[in-house]
Amino acid sequence: MSTMRDGWTETTLGEIITLEYGKPLKAENRDGKGFPVFGSAGEVGLHSEPLVNEAPVIVVGRKGTAGAVWWSDLPCSVIDTAYYVVQKIETDIRFLYFTMGFLDLPSLNAQTGVPGLNRDRAYSTQVLLPPPAEQKRIVDVVSYVDAYIDALQQQVDTARAARNAVLHELIVLPSKHRKKMEDFVFLKRGHDLPTQSRIDGEFPVIASNGTVGWHNERIGPIPGVITGRSGTIGKVLFATGGYWPLNTTLYVTEFMGNDERFAALTLETMRLERFAGGSTVPSLDRKVLRNELVFAPPIEEQKRIVEIVSSMDGVIQSTEQAVVDAKNLRSGLLSGLLSGEHEIPASYDSLLGAA
Repeated sequence: MSTMRDGWTETTLGEIITLEYGKPLKAENRDGKGFPVFGSAGEVGLHSEPLVNEAPVIVVGRKGTAGAVWWSDLPCSVIDTAYYVVQKIETDIRFLYFTMGFLDLPSLNAQTGVPGLNRDRAYSTQVLLPPPAEQKRIVDVVSYVDAYIDALQQQVDTARAARNAVLHELIVLPSKHRKKMEDFVFLKRGHDLPTQSRIDGEFPVIASNGTVGWHNERIGPIPGVITGRSGTIGKVLFATGGYWPLNTTLYVTEFMGNDERFAALTLETMRLERFAGGSTVPSLDRKVLRNELVFAPPIEEQKRIVEIVSSMDGVIQSTEQAVVDAKNLRSGLLSGLLSGEHEIPASYDSLLGAA
């Protein structure tokens, strides 16, 4: 070990922990109550008899989502696609969790077909270990940022729920001004475009799950409303400029005097995936939608509804950006603190005590 800043040591992950194999526990053998069950992708169920009885527990993906790091406040079961951590030397376990999440363990895959975390490579990963007091300070500071991120995300979730409730109230519930879909907008199937033609251009190429390239020609009116026909069925996209809709989509070619954004909101509320058919590859046939009744109030009311929902969307988008900014802050903070580049002064302890 080489000495770093006062009290810091350079060691390896294998000197601090062991990664222990989980045990098989098929979904049909889980009783659905009690303690969480973890796999490589996180919590996958509940079972009344935990494999690991001492909590908290750090779980690390072994196969599938290899190298992903998960936290459990409770005793838990860990299935055979994951490891659980056993400490060899006393370390603040939350500090250890932050450190392991920062180490980029997913890059240590043992095989290319089915990704698997190589334990030996993980054990040889270098780790900087500060003294216990500074471990705790780092945990405190990062935990405050995590709490802030969680609070912001809760605001996003609450705002989204409110938006959906408003949409339901304003567009789904009204019984007046109902029209058949064929009298509201005209939908057409998208068009083929070879992959090699999606490399360059001014206009986005839009598939059922979003933009997948760029092309120098456009199809459809400006602005445009597109929805997934196959693949990601029913996702509604709004294009402010020209675009090329692929054949995995349906797009509106005629709005029949209706507001374009109101049309997009209407398609969103219809949950179009309900209308998908096909036994092998489900898809959405525009003909099935022709006789569906939709709310089509006067254009002035359509614009008023769009304005209300747009203001809510603005709040959601700004809060989502705040989440992104906070996560970037967390990443930079972790980098500075775990590398020893930045120091939390010992006076932090007395400040925290006073608080």
